[in-house]
Amino acid sequence: MEHVLSLVGSYGSRRYEEDFVDRLNFQYTSHLFAFAALVGMYKVYFGGNPITCWVPAEFTKGWTEYARDYCLIENTYFVPIEDPDMPEGTIREEQELPYYQWVQFILVFQAFLFYAPHLFWRSVNWWSGLQVRAVITSAAGIEKDKPLPLEKVLATRNDSITKVAKHIALFESRRRKSWVSLMYLATKILFILNIIFQIMLLHLFLGFSWNDFFRLRIGFNSDWASTGIFPRQTMCDFDIRTKGNVQKYSVQCVLAMNMVNEKIFLLLFYWLLALLVATVVNTFLWMQSMYSSRERREFASRMLKAAGEHGDTFLQTPALVINDEKTPLYETHSPVDDRLAYQRFLSLNPELATILNLIAANAGDNVCSDVTAAIYRLHKQKSE
Repeated sequence: MEHVLSLVGSYGSRRYEEDFVDRLNFQYTSHLFAFAALVGMYKVYFGGNPITCWVPAEFTKGWTEYARDYCLIENTYFVPIEDPDMPEGTIREEQELPYYQWVQFILVFQAFLFYAPHLFWRSVNWWSGLQVRAVITSAAGIEKDKPLPLEKVLATRNDSITKVAKHIALFESRRRKSWVSLMYLATKILFILNIIFQIMLLHLFLGFSWNDFFRLRIGFNSDWASTGIFPRQTMCDFDIRTKGNVQKYSVQCVLAMNMVNEKIFLLLFYWLLALLVATVVNTFLWMQSMYSSRERREFASRMLKAAGEHGDTFLQTPALVINDEKTPLYETHSPVDDRLAYQRFLSLNPELATILNLIAANAGDNVCSDVTAAIYRLHKQKSE
């Protein structure tokens, strides 16, 4: 039991290697589908009779239970109540409702599909040589100050910033070209493809046309009696063998679960549409931040200025001490050199831009600006 609880806890915990839209896909949406599956499962197995059939008066209690269980397991079919004639056998097969027994299973399957792109990202991002989760988690924990004296808090914060910056700078020196950015973009595309597949899966599973989804209403006044969409009243055919004879019966049933199914799938359908729009927009914004040189320069400039780095300051380093005097002679670098180093750093490569944007998304701009400034200073020292 402890292993199960730890697994559930790790599944729901934040991993600090994605942005909010990613979590909206693999965490919140998968939780939503899993919750919908639990609601459907409760209605079928624990919440009373999911289906009730009006059987002939001569049926005993056992026959009534048999008819109810059979019609729940097998497919019922919809016939408009105003239609006095029963359809032919082939037409009955075409009007069968094949979905209501499998609702909870398909919802659990869909919940797992939403988590699959994140599993891909978790599996491939560390192949780059950078421990993305560890770096961003360290950066995200910087702002969570402990009750320590101010001087110690500042020293601890600076040490943490420097540690994160050195790790990223070391990764830059031996990185696999654009691996993190390409894999993260591939994850975004997988989220989009997954949502499109999920919408198609709902269409195929329920057997509705696209117009049927948009004709549904969230309220309790849906016109199921004429449309046949999530009908509450259906027909069921079954045979009973008695004394060597086979008696055919057609009984009228009430599918109470379809009232719940209608609300669940309508909510999920519109949720998927909104999620698709949000994920597509988010992916384009990430592509712009990765591969637009102007966006990368503006981001780096904003982060450096927020940390007090403007590229026009003198860098002074101790060079020489004469006659054991306490006043050292300083070697001063030209502001032109500083500006050149500053301009070179503003041309972030997509890999570094991706990592810094992930830090900003998880730890905030304040931490990201300090990490960016620390990486800039390391770059400037290395170029001297």
